[in-house]
Amino acid sequence: MIQQPTLFISHGSPMMASEVSDTSVFLSQLGQELTTPKAIVVFSAHFDLSADIVITSGQHPETIHDFYGFPKALYSIQYKAPGAPLLAQEIASYFEKAGLNPILDSTQGWDHGVWIPLRLMYPKANIPIVQISINSRLGTQQNYLYGQLVAALKNDNILIIGSGGVSHNLKEVFNRKPTENRVAMVTSFTDWVHEKLINKDLDALLNYEEEAPFARFNHPTPEHFLPLIAALGSSDLSKVERLHSTVEREVLALDTYLFA
Repeated sequence: MIQQPTLFISHGSPMMASEVSDTSVFLSQLGQELTTPKAIVVFSAHFDLSADIVITSGQHPETIHDFYGFPKALYSIQYKAPGAPLLAQEIASYFEKAGLNPILDSTQGWDHGVWIPLRLMYPKANIPIVQISINSRLGTQQNYLYGQLVAALKNDNILIIGSGGVSHNLKEVFNRKPTENRVAMVTSFTDWVHEKLINKDLDALLNYEEEAPFARFNHPTPEHFLPLIAALGSSDLSKVERLHSTVEREVLALDTYLFA
């Protein structure tokens, strides 16, 4: 029996798909270092739904270019990884047993929180994928539960990934008048997250909006942090390791963590 870890990946800007960077090189190497999974389950910041839990169940999902104002070449990229309808049904049964009401969606495609990192990690696009929606209106506890409900899949050689960002203040990235001390605010927040993860302080992480320094500056909205929470839910935190850490454009922290 092959057991996979859980990953949290900061997927960064869509430009990662066409530009060589420390993070793109790291992700390309990471895919080669991990044991090849038989399937991948992803909680993406860009699959944030306000009501129902949606699980992708299509056999051949399309590539979604859910971003605006980038070079035309990005919109021609296709990542034709297959879906996994049977796995999607199995996941739905876990949610149903917990009293939740998941919806299987055979038309939903891969958003860029999925295909940006996975195209680097697994360029052959031959590993089946299932996405599970997050819900930024329900807070950390519910998204943590979503991760718990699929945790057992790791024991069946299925890789679980939370795809978001350790920090994600896009307005500040493009701010022509940078906020004073913004670098220090990002560093303070990401150091806090690292400390709490290493110390396995789950209560603090679930309450990050109140306890973390400069939480609202680093995450004006929570959708890029919640995939980390879902990833934590799928791990017993017997191992916590930061595999990669870098910051782009002063405020876009691109840490990757591995949990076992």
